[in-house]
Amino acid sequence: MWIRAIVDEYPGGPVRQRLVSHASVASPALIDLEFTNVLRGLVTKKSISLRQAERALTEFMQAPIQRYGHLALLDRIWHLRANLTSYDASYVALAELLGVDLLTIDRRLAGVPGIRCHVEVL
Repeated sequence: MWIRAIVDEYPGGPVRQRLVSHASVASPALIDLEFTNVLRGLVTKKSISLRQAERALTEFMQAPIQRYGHLALLDRIWHLRANLTSYDASYVALAELLGVDLLTIDRRLAGVPGIRCHVEVL
């Protein structure tokens, strides 16, 4: 989601608007690796320039994201294994633990059975 918010062709994109309307954003610490991996792929495919990627990384590193370790989430991640990858389940498990909505651009998550948080597809 942060990739789309930061690399949007226009600064007022719908994802960016939704994110900046929140006082805080929580995420599994995994987000850092996912973000840099997606940036790497975009640069490798020449979808964005190295300069755009570096600007996105700088903005991402300054973003007010509260990162959470995975240990407290592992049991719930395991219970979600039938329907979600561990990566996706970590976001669901954190939203459930914090009692907050899960904001995503992945429409598939909204229909996953057995999750205990509201999923808002942006």
